[in-house]
Amino acid sequence: MESTGVILIADDNENNLRVLSTMLRNENYTVRIAKNGLQVLRSVGMSKPELILLDIHMPELDGYSTCVELKANPQTSDIPVIFISALTETFNKVKAFETGAVDYITKPFQVEEVKMRVRTHLLLRRRSLELENAIAEIKSVQTKLVQAEKMASLGVLSAGIAHEINNPINFVYAGVNGLIKNFAELEKAVSSLLEYAAAMPELNKEVELICHKHRLAERMNTIPSLANDIKTGAQRTTEIVKGLRLFTRTDQEEKVLASVVDSAEAALLLLRNQYKLKAEIIREYRNDLPAIKCYPGQLTQALVNILHNAIDAIKEKGRITIKIGCDAQWMRICIRDTGSGMPEHLISKIFDPFFTTKAVGGGMGLGLSITHGIIEKHQGNIRVESRPNEGTTFFIELPVQQ
Repeated sequence: MESTGVILIADDNENNLRVLSTMLRNENYTVRIAKNGLQVLRSVGMSKPELILLDIHMPELDGYSTCVELKANPQTSDIPVIFISALTETFNKVKAFETGAVDYITKPFQVEEVKMRVRTHLLLRRRSLELENAIAEIKSVQTKLVQAEKMASLGVLSAGIAHEINNPINFVYAGVNGLIKNFAELEKAVSSLLEYAAAMPELNKEVELICHKHRLAERMNTIPSLANDIKTGAQRTTEIVKGLRLFTRTDQEEKVLASVVDSAEAALLLLRNQYKLKAEIIREYRNDLPAIKCYPGQLTQALVNILHNAIDAIKEKGRITIKIGCDAQWMRICIRDTGSGMPEHLISKIFDPFFTTKAVGGGMGLGLSITHGIIEKHQGNIRVESRPNEGTTFFIELPVQQ
């Protein structure tokens, strides 16, 4: 039968030790014995009991001094101490409580009284520990929820920024396209002017000096390149804004037809800085993939969460393969990384809220839990396979028709 608790009895009287230990063992407690205060401190230093029954008059170190030592040590201060003594004066009882005891039993003791007091104080200690753990967990959850709220606010802010950036980028697009067109016309005009000057030696020499002085040929060659760089930068910014808007959008109550590939590419776009130096991205998309009814923003978020974990799992250099295919019933997404992988006993926990194997500050443990909820909201399935040092693979199935 399993022990109901570990109790240390300290008394220099053999008869008292025998009676108390027999009584408590009959109640299925694990009993340890000490005959003086120094033995108590040594015993507690090796292994903490759940409760101590402590006599006052003992050789080498008395009960009062022993209790003071126990309460002064942060490692043992939480162990409840019950004095059990033949001293009946109020002074002795008050001093016992002043040293940190939780109760006082006078000798000769009543067996049933001792049993009840021991049982009560053990229960109180266990409830106290449960309460402390619950408070610590609540504080941890509060911290994580505050962080989650900050992230949600950041999402709203990002959506607003994406909207605000979109208009200036449109102006940049229009301006650079106009610049390229007008420069082409200017180039034709300059070419005609140079041809005209070439026919007039005196004018041609002066024109050549002007062209050389102002590095006209170099500038004429540089301007198209600069304009194309601006256009490329604007296109890149537009892609980022598109991905950001898809990621932060507030999805409608109704699902909409959308491309899973678009969500995957938006996720990759948002994570480009994280993976570009450490992971090669391999895309294996079927060409004729149909659009499916989904919540595009949430689907992008789910893929971001999985890909972010894949990136973190790759310590130096590696690969992430994204394979998307479908049949008549299911759109299938497979994301495989060559990262560190995980042992089997962790796989069943990775979708639990706040579960994380990352160091403090490395993550809240909500990403994959949110991902699981998103896939379930789509009436889909998600599972994972992983082995230490062999990488991890996520398998997602989304219904093609809903």
